Amino acid sequence: MNRRRVRAVRRKEWRHLFRDPGSLALMLLMPAMLLFLFGYAIRLDISEAPIGVLQQTQDPEANAVVARFEASSGFRVKRYYGDRDALRAAVQAGEVWAGLVVPKDFPRDLLRGEPQLQLLLDGVDANTARLLRNYALALMRDYAREHGSELPLQVDGRVWFNEARESRLAILPGIIAVVMAVIGALMTSLTVAREMELGNLDLLRTTALTRGEFLVGKLQPYFVIGLVDLLVAVGATVFLFDVPLRGSFLALAAVSALFLLVVMLQGALISIRTGQQVLASNLALVSTFLPAFLLSGFIFAIENMPTALQYLTYLVPARYYVTLSKAIFLKGVTPLMLWTEVVALTAILLLLATATFRKARTLGLLP
Repeated sequence: MNRRRVRAVRRKEWRHLFRDPGSLALMLLMPAMLLFLFGYAIRLDISEAPIGVLQQTQDPEANAVVARFEASSGFRVKRYYGDRDALRAAVQAGEVWAGLVVPKDFPRDLLRGEPQLQLLLDGVDANTARLLRNYALALMRDYAREHGSELPLQVDGRVWFNEARESRLAILPGIIAVVMAVIGALMTSLTVAREMELGNLDLLRTTALTRGEFLVGKLQPYFVIGLVDLLVAVGATVFLFDVPLRGSFLALAAVSALFLLVVMLQGALISIRTGQQVLASNLALVSTFLPAFLLSGFIFAIENMPTALQYLTYLVPARYYVTLSKAIFLKGVTPLMLWTEVVALTAILLLLATATFRKARTLGLLP
């Protein structure tokens, strides 16, 4: 491979990027935009959920239960209701997310060791309803334990690596994978297609430039931009969202560079196969964003997916990078402890590189 020819292609690509400052600015600002959007918009936990209360007895113990809900950070008592129909109508209208009913027999049931409350939940948002129920059960479990009403099974749970159980700590390292996948593939999906649309490849065939030199020179500028985007994303995650980076930054940078090469080759392959910038950009977006968002495991647990989809996730590079990113951020482990993910990413990289060069040869892209 001739370095001088690679340098010439690289210099040409940089000039093209600087002639289009709008696209260059978008490449540099998109990671921060996506990170802020996902970081502030996605919440998998509950904070100050508005609830309504129907208290059918004014016994001190019933007041203590309601006070416990009022003091909880997960709930905010929005209104007290006088009858069940009014509370049900409020839940139905969406004025409150849940309704707490303290029955008149609560003091007697408490003495028997069988305290019971009723929680009316809006099941339209199933995930929120599940979280509200779990929060309420946790409060009642603590209350029953304090009053000697032990439940049949008590679990003394301790959470490691995310002691506060904040969803953003688990989400933001995974969002970096989505950002890198979209940026890397979208940037490179336009490179070869642009040259094919402009007819520049016919001129390049008359030169001594080879396929490898052409592709390496084309991809190098976008690799540098991708690393800058990585620095922006990691900096925002650590310093703005207070997500701890317990592992080595160099280890995170190494696996990120590997993942960036994978998605860049994926975009280059799409660019070569389509030969059209609009089609290539759309395919790159669909083939990277949706799998990285839905099938990587950064929001939805892969173990909870149907079996067919679980096998499909093995083809998604973001699956392996999400595992590595979360482990380095929150657990402080080294990539050597997760060598299977590193090997899987490397294997995908080699397969994409082989497919890209083979497709370029089939199309007679360059000698």
